[in-house]
Amino acid sequence: RWRIGGRRSVADTVGAIENERIVSSAQPNYIFTLQEQAATIADDAQGDAAQYVLNKLQIKQAHQLATGKNTLIAVIDSEIDAKHPDLAGTIVKSFDALSGDTSPHKHGTAIAGAIASHGKLLGIAPGVQLLAARAFDDAPVGAKGTSFAIYKALEWAAENNARVVNMSFAGPPDPALHRMLAAAYEKGLVLIAAAG
Repeated sequence: RWRIGGRRSVADTVGAIENERIVSSAQPNYIFTLQEQAATIADDAQGDAAQYVLNKLQIKQAHQLATGKNTLIAVIDSEIDAKHPDLAGTIVKSFDALSGDTSPHKHGTAIAGAIASHGKLLGIAPGVQLLAARAFDDAPVGAKGTSFAIYKALEWAAENNARVVNMSFAGPPDPALHRMLAAAYEKGLVLIAAAG
């Protein structure tokens, strides 16, 4: 990775790098943003009427067949509050692609809860084990992550045998990320992405 100095544009710099014979490809380190409308989901049987969507999804019936027990799901997001009571014992391993001090973030925690809550609130798959991969900062609104941080988090998820990878973020078309996702798919990983 390089920072562009002076007044050179990103497009000019990428073009110059691509013209070198020893370079197979070059691209910007894109900025991605978290999808801010993380839905709160729960179940009337758990006592929280705000989680009406679980009835619409027929989660009670689905849980009679499977709860995701022992399935590893990687959540590439902002920092997850591992101490949240609804997520107790769910996070089995964590990775920080940004390598810095941070506080748990509402988005990462909400997404992890939508997947794996098993306390007052109920998640879609309360029996899963989570691999928490932090690739987004802890800005209260508009948390951002770069292509490079997402690449590292995705690689870590695959190396740690994630079966499913959840990515609740949006950003520009990223050719390298596309290649990584295609390779992960070919290896049998289930990839879940935001539709924003």
